[in-house]
Amino acid sequence: MPTVHLSLPEAVYSELKEYASEMGIQITDLIKMMIREGLERYRREKEEKRRRQQEETTQALLQVLHELEELRREFQEYRAYVEGELYRLNSSIHGLKRRVSKLEDTVEEHLIPVDAEIVSP
Repeated sequence: MPTVHLSLPEAVYSELKEYASEMGIQITDLIKMMIREGLERYRREKEEKRRRQQEETTQALLQVLHELEELRREFQEYRAYVEGELYRLNSSIHGLKRRVSKLEDTVEEHLIPVDAEIVSP
């Protein structure tokens, strides 16, 4: 088993000795117990921090997803509007073409043919 040597201030050693005496264990066992508890607490805190980070990331991703869904909905509404406007414009253009064609036909019907002989002196 690996061995670790510590140099402790007298006050810390005295406090450890007092706690060990109250618990009925040796100072080395108390130190081992404190190290184990400290490591476990460190692992729990690290895991909790990782969990919080994952939760924050998940929340951020859910927010982005919500915003994308909203943009998709708005895009579909706008697309439907644009398609409707295109249909309306296309119908207007076809109507105008028909009217122009009728006007052309009317103009041709009402034109009086002019003889070239009458026009020239």
